[in-house]
Amino acid sequence: MPITDPFHALVLMNAVFASAAWCLAKPSWPAAISLGVTSILWLFFNAPIEGAVLYVVDADRGLTESDFLTVAGVILAGVTIARVRRNQRPDVDS
Repeated sequence: MPITDPFHALVLMNAVFASAAWCLAKPSWPAAISLGVTSILWLFFNAPIEGAVLYVVDADRGLTESDFLTVAGVILAGVTIARVRRNQRPDVDS
């Protein structure tokens, strides 16, 4: 697990929130990719501000409150991709 200071963890968390806002305001492929990448990075660099452990896997690992931000980001990125693909389909009138 990479060691990160709280400042850089907060910067990455803000990047996740900004990407999520971009996906909600103007769904596009770049927005979805940005959110997916920052959400996955958040999973590995959130150590300084993780929060409480909700589920213990073993003595060194567990699911924390902060890990749910990754789940929410990946789901929103998937929904954004679905919205973009739906809007790109040509209308068939016959």
